[in-house]
Amino acid sequence: MSGLNNLMGRGFISQVVHGVLDYPLAAVLIVLPLVLGFDDAAATWIAVAFGIGAAVLAVGTAWSTGIVRVIPPLLHGYADIAVTVALIVLPFIVGFWDDTTALLFYLIVGAGGLVATLATRFEPRIRTERRTMLSTEFPPTSTDSPTPA
Repeated sequence: MSGLNNLMGRGFISQVVHGVLDYPLAAVLIVLPLVLGFDDAAATWIAVAFGIGAAVLAVGTAWSTGIVRVIPPLLHGYADIAVTVALIVLPFIVGFWDDTTALLFYLIVGAGGLVATLATRFEPRIRTERRTMLSTEFPPTSTDSPTPA
């Protein structure tokens, strides 16, 4: 896993740019299948479900564009890889490869998302700056210094 973690940290797209792109991607996955009118219902609802998942990842990832910030960025990256690969292979597994519109949608969104994910520089850890009472230096009080006898 360490090798993959290193690969995920070498991209040229920043987490901020990736995080901004997550929101329109979620909208595309939710809205376009309904607008394009896929012939296969499974193709439509799988894309909508992935769109809802993308929205949850966008809102929940612990980077500057996230709102709730509970999902580690590296975990977000792994989820993106899994979903984009699934988008590429699902038309053939589920059997809607004969629906040209759905097939092209899945292949284009999947391949584009995979390239964007592999090009993103994911930080392996959540960086937060917290000041606690233990790490904050307080000025000395009268009880801290010895008193003359």
